[in-house]
Amino acid sequence: MASAAILLILPLLVAIDLGGVLWWTQALAAMAIGTAFVLALPTLFTWSTYHRPRQMLVLVPLLAWFMYSQFQTAALSPGIVEFLSPGSYEAYTQWLEPILPAQMLPSSFSISVAPDYSAHAAAWLGMMLALAWTAVRVFNTRARVIGLLSSVAITGAIISVLGVISLTLPELPFFDLVRDSNGKDFSTFINRNNAALTLNLGLAASLGLLGWRLSALTGQEIDGEDFEIGELFALASDRDSAIGLTCAVLCVVGLLVCGSRGGLGAAVLASTVAFGWLRNRRGWATVPVAIAVVGAAVAFLIVPLQLDLESIKRLEVFTSDAQTLANDGRLQHWPEGWQAGLSYLPGGSGLSSYAYAYLPYQNDLPKSWFLHADNLWLELFVEQGLVGISLALVLLAALIWCLTTISVSHDALDHGIRITGWYCIVAVLFSQSFDFGLILPANLIMFVLLMAGVVSRSSEAEVLISDEDDEVPSLLSRITANERLAKLSAPIALLVLLASTWAVFAGTQSLNNDAALTTAIRAAQMRIAAGQTAPDTLLKMQQQVQTAAGRPDRVDRQIMLAQIDHRLARAKEVAGARPSTSDEATELYRITSPLYRRLIGRNAASYIEGLPPQIGLIESGKIRWASEPQEYQLAADQYRQALARLPLATDIRSNLISLDFLSDQRRDDPPLVTETLLTQLGELHRGQNLQISGLATLAAQGQMNDLAQQFWNHSLVQAPTRTTFVLRAAQNYKDVDLLKALPTTPSVMRTASREITTRRMTELFPLLPTLIENLGCEDCETIEEKTNCLLLEGKAWLALQRPEEAIKSFTNAVAIAPAHAALRLELIATLRSTGDRKTALQQARMGRQITPDDKRFENVIKQMAAIDLSGEAE
Repeated sequence: MASAAILLILPLLVAIDLGGVLWWTQALAAMAIGTAFVLALPTLFTWSTYHRPRQMLVLVPLLAWFMYSQFQTAALSPGIVEFLSPGSYEAYTQWLEPILPAQMLPSSFSISVAPDYSAHAAAWLGMMLALAWTAVRVFNTRARVIGLLSSVAITGAIISVLGVISLTLPELPFFDLVRDSNGKDFSTFINRNNAALTLNLGLAASLGLLGWRLSALTGQEIDGEDFEIGELFALASDRDSAIGLTCAVLCVVGLLVCGSRGGLGAAVLASTVAFGWLRNRRGWATVPVAIAVVGAAVAFLIVPLQLDLESIKRLEVFTSDAQTLANDGRLQHWPEGWQAGLSYLPGGSGLSSYAYAYLPYQNDLPKSWFLHADNLWLELFVEQGLVGISLALVLLAALIWCLTTISVSHDALDHGIRITGWYCIVAVLFSQSFDFGLILPANLIMFVLLMAGVVSRSSEAEVLISDEDDEVPSLLSRITANERLAKLSAPIALLVLLASTWAVFAGTQSLNNDAALTTAIRAAQMRIAAGQTAPDTLLKMQQQVQTAAGRPDRVDRQIMLAQIDHRLARAKEVAGARPSTSDEATELYRITSPLYRRLIGRNAASYIEGLPPQIGLIESGKIRWASEPQEYQLAADQYRQALARLPLATDIRSNLISLDFLSDQRRDDPPLVTETLLTQLGELHRGQNLQISGLATLAAQGQMNDLAQQFWNHSLVQAPTRTTFVLRAAQNYKDVDLLKALPTTPSVMRTASREITTRRMTELFPLLPTLIENLGCEDCETIEEKTNCLLLEGKAWLALQRPEEAIKSFTNAVAIAPAHAALRLELIATLRSTGDRKTALQQARMGRQITPDDKRFENVIKQMAAIDLSGEAE
């Protein structure tokens, strides 16, 4: 059947195209699914063959999931949103009211804090509903189920082969699109953990093929009590086993070399469960096996490993510098996600909104921006609350029940399907506790297809056993096998069909529109990044973005249009200044950048050092400067409208701050509340020290010095290694109190002292007494640390021209580390500068005695003796 052929080739095509992360890939995949759905509609006329009530146990929860995801994007009254999702209510009210004019505040809003992205994700979920409906009806014969297993197995094998090639031949241009700067890519996937799930699903299908062939050839189950290893040799001469065996080997190789800990742990645990070691029939003997397997899986996540081709060749898999679950930031982030989930209960924050939903609930621990929770179940809890978790549990229960039903069957193919099903479920449950790979379209399509095969075989299995059998079918099996119930479930089946039909046509259109809009936006961004900012070019970009398909108020479109308007305004200002040369035009265009434009008219030179001279020339009237072009105001309005639809966005707030120079030209349009925007950004960027440091600069530019000092202080608490950068940036602002900008932690104080004394920053010498007081030399834990601290303390006293204090520091340091030649020489030089030649000579002789190989002490002694003979003073 053509429908089956489309579905069989789909996983491979999506997986090769970056796993399906691009929206055009999703749009094309949706078209393929829609085509397969339409081609499968004739199965409606073969009721007895394709309709099974047990299929509804999977399709109905999927339908409910899809409908609830759509409901989360609908505009509701504030009271309803407050009841269903208090966190979302706060996002649209408490976070927006202080910064948006009253007329721009939304009177109704959705549960989702990112409704446009949630709508896209819901459309894709609708396609998964249609895919599930199609797959359970298409893969209803033995040949098609075998073809499904083969297709998924081959997909995993090809991804593994491409991954090995990418490791051995990294210079191939084919892999440039997916190459990650942090080295976390593998094969055609940007994230190796996502690729590992593909490999595990491919391995599940491969093992299913092997289990089927073994049972068909020997009559033994691979997890049976009477199974012997020697029976595996029966597969050697079987032509149909070649695909399964080859793909299994390749998938295992891929898992070993991709570097995914979660993938390896999932493979160990899933293999154990799939091969039946944890079945009840083994009794208490399974307990130590279960403990050992879980322990091994956890070890893969915690023990430092560096898995690549070279480590396998040399068997050197243990290394001390590898990232693990304990040090890669996930454990520190999950409490934030949990707190966010509690705040959005019971309704969640909206599908695909996690990147924004957790931001208000961050702690002070330094970390990067988490686009995903790296824990799919936590992410589901945050985004869809109790509803999403409940539906996931219902689906899990339905799939497990289907697998237990298959276990009764004596069909060889069902033995293979059972292995595949258990492997998939366990691998997904375990690996997605540390990753989000199931979200990727390629993995989700493969999982849905394999589970559809499980449901299809479960429907075909003979659960009402013959009278001579001793086993009695379960009550649920008797109920779902009842023909009368099959007819009674017709209305539900019709509802699922109608919903699937609507999902296909509406979802395909929505995904296609999103892809077209994204293409227009990316094209504009690339042209701007390439420096194509001429007004005519910008107007063409604006036209393309405006006319792209999709909703006109979509937040991505509004942001891009605002950026284009901002560029147009800058170009008009430069043209109005009538530059005489291209270099002058370039410099003026730089002045209109967000870094400098907001400073014009504020007499910034009086409190900021190092500003471009053009700003003063503009303020003095020596450079002609046109009034604010209207495009600036248009850009601000676009940003505000976008913020009303994406209330927790950080980039929009930053862009509004860059436009806070706008005058109050309309009474209904109050000035931008910069201080409130900065305060909110400080909360939303709470764990990101680089962003916090940037906010400090913006605050200092606006003479909000207390806020600037607070931000710099906070950023250095998180990242003391940036002390030098912050010190150099903050010293440009004359009104900023540097002592308040620097936390009194010893590491920061020492770095600041070293920077000031080494660079001879005389204007900052008044800070040194306070810095010295907080160096914390007495709290040092090692001799080396304390010696270096005392040396730094002494140099700081010397910078303050207080050599007596410096001598005390140097003397204490020498007493701790008498063999430290450079430190003793520093002490000798200071003693000589104060005229204490006797003590200096004693120290020089002592140094020569302790380190006779160091000729510097001998040279000092000779030099002092020569001065004595000449009768000259030092």
